[in-house]
Amino acid sequence: MTAASRRRRRSRWLKKPSAVVSAVFLVIVIGACIAAPLVAPYGAATTDFAHAGAGPSAAHLLGTDNLGRDVLSRLLYGGQNTLSAVAVGIIVATIIGCSLGLLAGFRGGWWDRSIGWLLDGLLALPSMILLLAVLAVFPHNTMAAMIAFGVMISAGLARVVRAAALSVRSEQFIDAARVAGLSEGTIIVRHVVSKVLGPVIVQLTLLAAVFLLTETGLGFLGLGPQPPTPSWGSLVGEASSSIQVDPWLLVPTGGAVALTVLAFGLLGDGVRDAVAGRWSAGVGTPQRRKRARGQAAQATAASMAVRTDAPPALLSVRGLSVEFETADGRREVLRNVSFEIPSGRTVALVGESGSGKSVTAKALLGLLPATAQVTAGEVLLDGHPIAGAGIATPAGIAGKRVAMISQAPMVSLDPTLQIGKLLTDSVRRHTGRNARAARARALELLGLVGIPDPTGMMRRYPHELSGGMAQRVGIARALSGEPELLLADEPTTALDVTVQADILDLLRRLQAEFGLAVLFVTHGWGVVADIAHSCVVMYAGEVVETAPAQDVFHQARHPYTDGLMRSNPHFAEPGHRLTALPGRVPAPSEWPVGCHFANRCPFATEQCTTAPIALEQLSGSRTSRCIRIEELEKAEAFDVR
Repeated sequence: MTAASRRRRRSRWLKKPSAVVSAVFLVIVIGACIAAPLVAPYGAATTDFAHAGAGPSAAHLLGTDNLGRDVLSRLLYGGQNTLSAVAVGIIVATIIGCSLGLLAGFRGGWWDRSIGWLLDGLLALPSMILLLAVLAVFPHNTMAAMIAFGVMISAGLARVVRAAALSVRSEQFIDAARVAGLSEGTIIVRHVVSKVLGPVIVQLTLLAAVFLLTETGLGFLGLGPQPPTPSWGSLVGEASSSIQVDPWLLVPTGGAVALTVLAFGLLGDGVRDAVAGRWSAGVGTPQRRKRARGQAAQATAASMAVRTDAPPALLSVRGLSVEFETADGRREVLRNVSFEIPSGRTVALVGESGSGKSVTAKALLGLLPATAQVTAGEVLLDGHPIAGAGIATPAGIAGKRVAMISQAPMVSLDPTLQIGKLLTDSVRRHTGRNARAARARALELLGLVGIPDPTGMMRRYPHELSGGMAQRVGIARALSGEPELLLADEPTTALDVTVQADILDLLRRLQAEFGLAVLFVTHGWGVVADIAHSCVVMYAGEVVETAPAQDVFHQARHPYTDGLMRSNPHFAEPGHRLTALPGRVPAPSEWPVGCHFANRCPFATEQCTTAPIALEQLSGSRTSRCIRIEELEKAEAFDVR
């Protein structure tokens, strides 16, 4: 780890005051317990019968118990027994859980299946009954109980590690490491462990709290160390037995347990953020992020309110049809797709998986696989054809005038090249700048997309980035040619919720600053509401509805759009069952003659299945592919709001 990396981690750590306070508290508590013979004012069993049951005083800071023993001293000595048992359990769970999880997730195959059966067996065992059985064999041996509990609870940790290792195993940088001749052990240590470290740390802090509560519970039940040997659980038990006589005694004993459990949780949260490197969207504090989002939202609202008429179309898609070569012959996967993207506007392409959204986006730039062919239609950029049947994408379009942001940013970033090399080469290719000017532009782009340390980022490799940072680099690369149109193919799908919001804010800001047109492929209505000016709803290779985004949310004009709205959890009402669309999107080989949605539509009639349904023009810029639209509008069948 470089000095710069250490500084960044310390900086992120210090921005979590709750984690810092928790760490200081745990260090003090653990250190004081370890040094109990030196710092405790009295021995664990020293009695002062003259002050039995006394409250806090100068001689006894936390008071005394019913036998006159100093509570503070017994807490420190008891902490030695309790925390050492917790440490033993954590060590056992970590060794077993991480080893099994890494083997199962990284090796896969029969390793994964065999370890999975073992973990299922461990999870099926009743933990408390087994703990009692162990204590029956080893009476009052807390260490034996914690070892057994560590073995049982390691199954949950192993599943977390397996899931993290499984996702890392499929990354391209793992394949590159294999090609470079690195052994599996080296790959796991260098590339996998660092990726699973964040989830493991969070789990270990939670497990520490679980172990502490379990050990305390055993001591409370009298199954831990026997008097006069103290433990936090036995101290809580003694305090509870005399609560009516001396209620104060439960405060320091129970408080020590409660505060330590809370500190473990807050510590894990802070360490996770520092290690995993979940950087913000270019501005450090939540207040500044919130203010930036508000400004971006105001800019978007203003741009939508300035004009009610649509500006001239930058991109026009006219009657686009695509076929794929299959073992059974050619299959049509897109049919007569048409829509427009005005300059400075965002058009959302919406629909379930299998509707044809990504195929449409790739067809616009001629990025279809070799087995695909555009059979009809054309794509116009500023009135000039750039794709379509028999049309080759002209030079200087892809990456320069039209750029694409992929769903998986790691796929588009060469794992063998540093970020600086990737961006500098892209800038030079699209703008013709020399090396120095291209590097300066690359640094400017990284700052533009909210990278907090552009110079440090230039030296990083793709595998060193989090998903959010990699997506920002992907956006910076897309901007290197100063495009007029961005094709965003579900760029937030693989990111967590907070990072998704940051990426959407970034796209809004870039659009307002550069006047970009954006085609945003998504299946989330939340994204549509957040960023889109208008939306195109696709189903089974066809456009079934187009409309301004606000109008779609007010009232859908196609049964499929209405079904998507009703099945959105954001629109669910408490106490009411969430409506789900029945069935699935039909494969191209299963497309019916008439309406493709007929077999899932609650309003379908025989007329809907006899002939293809045309896309009808409604009021304003709205269209719908439904022959019953007038009847259904009168019946207000679509008004879900």
